[in-house]
Amino acid sequence: MSNQEESDENWIAAMDDLCSQLNVDPGATKKSKDSFAEIKRNFTLEGDSLHWMACALYVACRTSITPTVESGKAVKGNCVSLTRLLRLCNISLIQFFTKIKNWMDMTLMPSDFKDKISRLEHKFAVSTILFRKFQPLFQEIFMGLTNEPVKIKSSKKHKLQPCSTNALFNFTWCLYISVKGEFHNSADDLVDMYHLLLSCLDFMYANAFMADRRDILNPNFRGLPSDWSEDDYEQPNHPPCIISVLCELKDGLAVQARTMKDYSWNRVIKLFFEKGILNGDSEDHLGVLDIGNFDVNVKSLNNLYETYVLSVGEFDERIFLGDHAQEHIGTIKKVSDTEISQVIANFGPSNKGCPDTPLTGRRYLGRRAEELTPVSEANNSLARLASFLRQSKPQPSACLMKLFAECGVSDETITKKVIEPCNTWMEQFAESLLENQCSSETIAYRCNMVTCLYYKVFEHILREEHRKKPQVSLQVLLSQETYQLTVYACCTEVVLHSYGVHSLRFPRVLQIYNLSAFHFYKIIELVVKAVVEKLSRDVIKHLNAVEEQVLESLVWTADSPLWDQLDNTSVPPSAKVTIPESPLRRGIHSPMSTVDRYPPLMADQAKKQLFKDNVKPGQSLLVQTNTKNETSPPTSSNGEITPKTPNTTPKKNNNSLMLFFRKFYSLAVVRMNDLCMRLRLTDDELKRKIWTCLEYSIMHQTQLMMDRHLDQILMCAVYVICKVSNSPTNQVERTFTDIMRCYRARPLADNHVYRSVLINTKEGSPERGDLINFYNRVYVQCMQNFALRFTGRNRDESSLSPLPAARGDATYSPGGQRVSGAPQLSVKTLTASPPPPPPHKHHLTYRFSRRFTRNKHARVVRSGRIEASVRNGGSGEAGSLRKCWSSPEAAGTCQRSTGFVR
Repeated sequence: MSNQEESDENWIAAMDDLCSQLNVDPGATKKSKDSFAEIKRNFTLEGDSLHWMACALYVACRTSITPTVESGKAVKGNCVSLTRLLRLCNISLIQFFTKIKNWMDMTLMPSDFKDKISRLEHKFAVSTILFRKFQPLFQEIFMGLTNEPVKIKSSKKHKLQPCSTNALFNFTWCLYISVKGEFHNSADDLVDMYHLLLSCLDFMYANAFMADRRDILNPNFRGLPSDWSEDDYEQPNHPPCIISVLCELKDGLAVQARTMKDYSWNRVIKLFFEKGILNGDSEDHLGVLDIGNFDVNVKSLNNLYETYVLSVGEFDERIFLGDHAQEHIGTIKKVSDTEISQVIANFGPSNKGCPDTPLTGRRYLGRRAEELTPVSEANNSLARLASFLRQSKPQPSACLMKLFAECGVSDETITKKVIEPCNTWMEQFAESLLENQCSSETIAYRCNMVTCLYYKVFEHILREEHRKKPQVSLQVLLSQETYQLTVYACCTEVVLHSYGVHSLRFPRVLQIYNLSAFHFYKIIELVVKAVVEKLSRDVIKHLNAVEEQVLESLVWTADSPLWDQLDNTSVPPSAKVTIPESPLRRGIHSPMSTVDRYPPLMADQAKKQLFKDNVKPGQSLLVQTNTKNETSPPTSSNGEITPKTPNTTPKKNNNSLMLFFRKFYSLAVVRMNDLCMRLRLTDDELKRKIWTCLEYSIMHQTQLMMDRHLDQILMCAVYVICKVSNSPTNQVERTFTDIMRCYRARPLADNHVYRSVLINTKEGSPERGDLINFYNRVYVQCMQNFALRFTGRNRDESSLSPLPAARGDATYSPGGQRVSGAPQLSVKTLTASPPPPPPHKHHLTYRFSRRFTRNKHARVVRSGRIEASVRNGGSGEAGSLRKCWSSPEAAGTCQRSTGFVR
């Protein structure tokens, strides 16, 4: 017998043993064996084979259909315990998440299954966060919790005893996760589930308090009545509510928590009493801890939760209560706090708990005043939003109505063009929340919040538009329903993110309102301008990430309206869309108005000229000419030849398309610079080559972007230019392994980007492969002739495209980056020789270093609220800038505008 045959027999025997212990049905057993054999034949499976078998078995089990006793019904999955599967395969939960992602890539699993795994991982992160909150909160209320495991009582008759604190701890967590299971669609929404946990603790406190369990209640708990320890204390008829106390102790929002208790928690608890899952006083929801009830309730809840876990195929959240919890959750080794923290950091309120700052926002978002936990981060966002909307109503304000009256907008127009469409969108949002099993009260509250925010943002945008262009009638803006809808959708995204509604995370909002990403992105900047001073750093950062997500991939889908616009005009070079002088503030760098972004059919008088007459694009390799060295004809995603688009650029009045490519190129150069920095490619000429290649692919091989991702095209450009530019004296060649390793280290990078790239779409069935496969089969066919211009006798490096300044660079504007308006203060990169002094007598120039040194040459210049201390010196010496605030408001403003770190 050969070694290969012996190896096959070993894994087949191991798989049979696993299936036997888990009682897997024959169909799923065969499916898992076939899948494992195919992957083992085509890939090298590193590590323990049992870990990969766990992946094969889980996929086979979760994609099986199991008929139920009820006629005509079936459930997805075959009721195999994920927790038991992992224990038998000796793999931790975190290790499983890593392995299953690789397995899905190798087996080309459909996106809906990948979404299930993503949600499962997110739910684990949320549960971990909540359990870490649960234990200290429990110990605030109760005392006597020890590290000893709960003793399991024997089957022999025994005298019933009151429950211990440890038994109560386990029961409380089991009750919580059982109730949470009733909110399956929203069970991973951090804010709501945290407030549900507070409701659970309030419920358990009420039962212990009314049962007079002084042996387990903490006498120092702030929620107890002040005279509780007095001899003449009389028990009230109803227990005190401790929701407000718990919110004060641990990052809660009292209003939200009470809403969750009254309309969600109490509804499920009432159902549990009616079904006999809980025994006690069904009217007052008490008596759960009474002798005779408690043990029955423990058993009943565990049976209920066991059935739930098997039916949905999720991990057992009772794992946190086990003696070997850290081993089962983290690694086989002891302690895994670092690994668990990484999982928590990667998931949280809205697909990200405390996500990294997007690259394009790092120069505008200042350092946090304090590090926040995922729960406090989410609640901080929600609290600031609620504060901003405290006095608002879901209708146009009196000030907005006055503006309409001043501009001659009739009441009939307001009703038909503003109020009625808004009510329709609110109904669409309510339907999506109803699908998530939200209570009617929660739906009404959130719909009102979105609508209130919409009217405030809409009013701000209208006032700004009227101030900039008083000659343009507001009737023009009110006639554009798509524009108003995108504002409403963006406000919806703000509320969903603030609540941490993971199941409706972006881009789900586009589906709710049937919006295209191309139309949606146009409004993000205007919304940020309207709320930037009012909402939390996390919300602004999220909108920044959403804009990047749209620009990098969502706007390039095959059904995007962008392609319709490109049918009539070709893609412009970056030099054509750059604004020469654009003061930057907090990432907002496009001074276009609403009319420019959403041009109406009859608003020619409102068009805005973006470019000065003396601005001309630089000469570049991108200009196609009728020479012998002509580039290869463009090909479609399936390799077929497609006709070239006309070599024209958008007209100056096509501001909407100009805005898009200005933002797109800005994002692209930031991504390119970051990747080059990580790859240690510092030569400016090499970066210009990479940029020229990338820009050419966008301009003349635009079909490469269809249903693909900016980063995929960027990594291919880096690879090919480094390859053709490599020489014995200039070792710049980088492998795809190097490039992908550095790409993974970038903030918010997704491994799926290079593991699943569209190859072609023959016969309506898209073929996908990894980045190398895409490069060899598609990219090279389109770009090899152009890339060869940078090597051998055809080398022409004098006509490279100019490398645009990255978004956020001080060099983006010749005058530097404005970081303060009063007084006017700008920051510009240090040059070898200082610029000549400007003619304006009040314009002063200072040069700063990183360290502050006091000496006899120091002088102080006071201007407004900023104090600059400068050490006079030569070109190699400088001073430092120190901020001095005369008021908290000034400090907040300048901190936001001068923050250059995460």
